[in-house]
Amino acid sequence: MLPESAVITGSGLKSMSLKIAGLFLLERNIMVLSRAGIKKISLLLSEEEENFFNKNILKHIRNAEAEIALMSGKAPSDNSFVIPSNVFIQQHNITGYETYFKKNRKNLEPIYSDDLFIVNDESDCRKAEKKISEYIIKNTGGYIAQKINKRISIPISLKLTPTRIHPNYLTVFNMIIGLLSSFFIFMAASGSYSPGAIYAFMVLGGFLFQAASVLDGVDGEVAKFTLKVSKIGGWLDTFSDNTTLILFLVSNSWLFYTRMGGMVSLLTIAVLFTGLAIMLGSIVSYLRKYSESGSLVAYDKEFLQKLPESDRLVTFALKMKYITKKEMFSIFFFLFAFTGHIYYIIPMAAFVLLAAAIILVIINRRYMNDFAEGKNS
Repeated sequence: MLPESAVITGSGLKSMSLKIAGLFLLERNIMVLSRAGIKKISLLLSEEEENFFNKNILKHIRNAEAEIALMSGKAPSDNSFVIPSNVFIQQHNITGYETYFKKNRKNLEPIYSDDLFIVNDESDCRKAEKKISEYIIKNTGGYIAQKINKRISIPISLKLTPTRIHPNYLTVFNMIIGLLSSFFIFMAASGSYSPGAIYAFMVLGGFLFQAASVLDGVDGEVAKFTLKVSKIGGWLDTFSDNTTLILFLVSNSWLFYTRMGGMVSLLTIAVLFTGLAIMLGSIVSYLRKYSESGSLVAYDKEFLQKLPESDRLVTFALKMKYITKKEMFSIFFFLFAFTGHIYYIIPMAAFVLLAAAIILVIINRRYMNDFAEGKNS
């Protein structure tokens, strides 16, 4: 059972002024412990350290869920985490504390390693940021997201964290980029421009959609680096992603219809949006009823990945999920844009989304009730 209390001991003013991803070491450790479920955090600081805490850190941790108090020389409660203020820890170090901590008398102290270490200088701060980045990449699904998108977005995120910008502002900014991509595709469909201009609009629309896909990770990464992850932020990110995707599909569908015409194109577009609506409805239904997260990724991690691997439909769905992800769609749209026929991807998208929708509906009906009962028992 996870201990409910922790004690953070001072390590000197020099280490207190060091920052990891824009957060003071002590500030970050308080937030990590709080988010991991620690109920009470006591601070054992010198007078100088206490002054630094009150002046520079206290204002940034007012939203911490844990009770925070100064110890004033009192002995820590039994079965508490006892850590120095300049240790680098991540949330999984606390929730999986049996691996990362050892008993020393009646309390728990860190087992220092390459994953959990003392931060003494700026080079240690950069090492810690690299560890967080590696953890984010490791827990990101999809080859394109890991090997391409994250390699671009994480350096951008690390540049933004010192500004303490709220991740939700980045979500809105990225949504604007996505909306601009749809705007240029609508321009291409208007037929009021020269062939050269129409081609440029297609390429620009495809590029901005791909840029939005890459930058889509920035808000979530900044939230993880600065420990500002929230369900509201997850829902806003979900709304932004899906609004961008839907409008881009709408603009490309209109472009597809203006170029191809006829009932077949209308039927293709109808299949596309029917499949998308059913697929998103299946996922959102789970999130609203059974998840604490507002992110679509939670459906995969909390539900799909916990279903029996012996079920071939589940196995197929887990493999197919990479095809239906935005980063896969975006790179195809981007590449097709250079052909001058970006709208050709609409029939392929219609087939993929309809197949995904049917599979998710079957899986939800097959497992959702049993899964919910097991979760609530």
